[in-house]
Amino acid sequence: KKNVVDPNALISHYGADTLRLFCLFAAPPERDLDWSDAGVEGAWRFLNRAWRLVEESLDDLQGVRPNEAETGLDGDAKVLCRKTHQTIKRVTTDIESRFHFNTAISAVMELVNTLQSLKEPVLAKPQGPAVVRFAVETVVVLLSPVVPHIADELWAHLGYANSVLDVSWPSYRE
Repeated sequence: KKNVVDPNALISHYGADTLRLFCLFAAPPERDLDWSDAGVEGAWRFLNRAWRLVEESLDDLQGVRPNEAETGLDGDAKVLCRKTHQTIKRVTTDIESRFHFNTAISAVMELVNTLQSLKEPVLAKPQGPAVVRFAVETVVVLLSPVVPHIADELWAHLGYANSVLDVSWPSYRE
């Protein structure tokens, strides 16, 4: 399409992960990519939102183990837990079966939106911090194939010594 863009300039301004996220999100693999500076900026903003979500949750999640079971949960905590499992299933299917990273990224974006809107009310519940930890860790792990550098850094901020790339892919409950 003769719309060649020098990736080095974008990498030095936004970083390699932002460029990778944009390229994988902008189009499914069987379609040509229509370049958009606004799309790159949108990918950068999303990664910043995900970064802030993790960073702003660190104090509340200190010393908390993730809870991925819906047992005993109600209200917003149950909604967040269920949305997290639905997102794991959707991302797994999109990547493994269809090789559609664009819809997988979209699912993670939806989880980030849900997490941002429900985080405070869920944290107020007794099992809330464990559910939020599960959702936050899931966001990081699901993003790791797409944005490995940022995901690995966020994983370390969550208190893990090993790389997020060494973590097993999460399983979901129907």
